[in-house]
Amino acid sequence: MRPSHGLLFLATFVLLDHLSLSRATPVPGRFQCLNHAQNLLKVVSSTLEMARQNLTLYPCTAEKVDHEDITKDKTSTLKACLPLELVKNESCLASKETTYTTNGNCLAPGKTSLMMTLCLSSIYEDLKMYKMEFKAMNAKLLMDPKRQIFVDQSVLAAIDDLMQALNFHSETIPQEAILEEPDLYKTKTKLCILLHAFRIRSVTINRVMSYLNSS
Repeated sequence: MRPSHGLLFLATFVLLDHLSLSRATPVPGRFQCLNHAQNLLKVVSSTLEMARQNLTLYPCTAEKVDHEDITKDKTSTLKACLPLELVKNESCLASKETTYTTNGNCLAPGKTSLMMTLCLSSIYEDLKMYKMEFKAMNAKLLMDPKRQIFVDQSVLAAIDDLMQALNFHSETIPQEAILEEPDLYKTKTKLCILLHAFRIRSVTINRVMSYLNSS
């Protein structure tokens, strides 16, 4: 098992333990964020299944795909979203007493822990990166005469909904113009890689939102 996968498994175990013990009344804003996260996972899973069915001649199954995380070294979701129980040196990330103000609906209004704010801001950056990648890929896939596969607008809409609920602001990175006809085989193969990676990240996002909704 890879270290990052083991860390995620352990984090998931603690999150689920918290969920089983929690009896707090859900906050409306957090419940809305959970709904957006659940919808995101649903539409991404549906698009991935469509890709598996349509791209039978491509390495698009979990066993064949070359797994890649486009957020590696750019965001810190897996580290920032670890429950504090698993953080050996909390001062390296954030203290329980440290507070930070955010306007997002996914956290309670007013002061919240810097740790959770960093977690949600990192999730926001993940969503932004994947949205840009999917839009760029759609522009290439629309040049395919077969129109074999593309990223459904429901995926982009679900990403937008969760980003708006998180309500973090960051600079938009301009996309590079497509100057030549794309290699459609590489483009479709990369789409499979992105969909698999984004589905895994969507599962992580769902667990975080479930934890927030029940804590």
